[in-house]
Formats: sequence, structure tokens, C-alpha cells
Amino acid sequence: MPVSVMKFLKVKSPATSYHLILFEFGGAEKFFVEKGFSTSLGHVAGIVLGANSALLMDTLYGRGDFAVEKAGFANGDLMAAWEWILRFYDNLPENGVMIVEQNADSCYGWNVKSVELIETT
Repeated sequence: MPVSVMKFLKVKSPATSYHLILFEFGGAEKFFVEKGFSTSLGHVAGIVLGANSALLMDTLYGRGDFAVEKAGFANGDLMAAWEWILRFYDNLPENGVMIVEQNADSCYGWNVKSVELIETT
């Protein structure tokens, strides 16, 4: 099963922050079709690190709330971040920070404000 290079992302909102390890995997391989992932699209997995560790997983272009709620989170900031990740995974730097801000007009009450590369030395 092909797996992409891991990406490390810190999601920051005014209330909290999340550290995620992300990777893309799968696609149309027979294994995924047999297990019910019957899409030709790949999947993205995110490991939320910290005291409330969790695994988020969904298809590319999926919804932000499904995996976040299944993992036991009800946080709009994480939902907005996860949906952005699912939609724009290829645009994420391998080591970055995402800033999420409140916005009453958005779907989850939060919007992704920016995603920036963290320079490593």
C-alpha cells in the first residue's frame, strides 16, 4: 500500500493548539474496495498528538466534521482545520503551522486564516 511522506502540522486557534502527523495513503487498491472504502480517491490520516491522542481518517475532499466527531472531538476549530487538510493536502508544507480563527459565517464557526512553512535548521 503506497503511503506519502509524513507531514507535521501545528494547528493554532485562540483557545488551543493541536499537533498532527499527517499522511496520505490508499486509493483504488483492491484492499480498500473490499473494506468499504470504495473510492478512487486517496485517503488522509492524521494522528492528533497529546493528552487526547486520536486518529482522524477520511477520503480526500471529505467533510471536516465526520472524522473529528468519530475521534471524540466536538471542536469547530479542529473540524475547520481537518476539512481544509482534506481539501488542500497537497498544498501543505511538510512542516507547518495553520492558524484558525473564529468566523460566525462559516460552516463550523471557524476559518483557516493561514498555513505557513516552519523553517528548520
